[in-house]
Amino acid sequence: MATFFKNLVLFGSAVALSLCAVNETRGQSQTLTAFYTAPVVSMAPMWIAKEAGFFTKQGVDVRLVFIPSGPIGTTSLLAAETDVGIIGGFAPIRAVVGGAKGLVIIGQSKNAMVGAIVGHKEINGVRDLKGKRHGIDRIGSNPDMYTQAALARFQMDPLKDLNYIQLGNTGNGIPALQAGTIDSLTTTAPHDLFAQRLGFKVILNITELNIPFAATVLLSTRSTVARKQAELGKFMRAYAEAVHHYLTNPEATAKIVAKYTKVEDKEVLTHSIRTEATAMEKTLQVDPRGIDLILKLIRKTVPQAASAKPEDFYDPQFFNGLKDSGLLKKLWGDN
Repeated sequence: MATFFKNLVLFGSAVALSLCAVNETRGQSQTLTAFYTAPVVSMAPMWIAKEAGFFTKQGVDVRLVFIPSGPIGTTSLLAAETDVGIIGGFAPIRAVVGGAKGLVIIGQSKNAMVGAIVGHKEINGVRDLKGKRHGIDRIGSNPDMYTQAALARFQMDPLKDLNYIQLGNTGNGIPALQAGTIDSLTTTAPHDLFAQRLGFKVILNITELNIPFAATVLLSTRSTVARKQAELGKFMRAYAEAVHHYLTNPEATAKIVAKYTKVEDKEVLTHSIRTEATAMEKTLQVDPRGIDLILKLIRKTVPQAASAKPEDFYDPQFFNGLKDSGLLKKLWGDN
């Protein structure tokens, strides 16, 4: 699986480099170029909207591309090479705080932290992590912020209380545990399942803490919103239908997830889909608390975050439109 992810990154780099050519050929077309930034289950509604025909149903032509990182995805939007993307919330929020005011969040599909701290069986509980070698992929990543926010509930600061080790990417975590170079690890599905299969234990189920977080957002630019308001409205309707499909049709969802992740293990697929479902936002409404948490976590290194307000980062017109149009009631009833 590690080799697969390396190949995906290489492929994604080639796609990102070709976006200029895509942008030139579309001319005055109303086609939207949309991207996703990782072959992970939280981004599955984008794939579902394409594969299950919801974009076509809503009358919007969407080119879907893979861009292998948040910073590259935000750059592609600012360069008008793409129109909209599904992306982790940290990269765009950090970019806006840094001056990229043209970026804007238009919806949110994952509204809470979903992950776990796993490690050796000798670690009895969270407080026993003090002084241990704890692995994350890198500072500023979701696992880093999950660790900081979760351990704060136990009056712990991982940057002071743990021996933080950056592993480069999530795929390096389990091998590091096996090799004994780390004692514990913050990870996400299905890597928590892989760890348990190998005899490691869940020390803290972060998902169960229900910590609001802008984990996965739909991102565009203010200029694109002005130029393509109608198309983005249709895009959001299709995405809302895709979220409904994800949460109500697990078998069909598993087939699409398997296609994009190349994972065929049914237990892994089921575990990942069910885990991510706990934080899937039915309405695509942005939760300001999730943005505020990111701002609080980055204040130590980005002083400008202290004066930023959550409402500076999103435009509510599209998710409000989903409610006002009656689509959400049609999909979910009165719930």
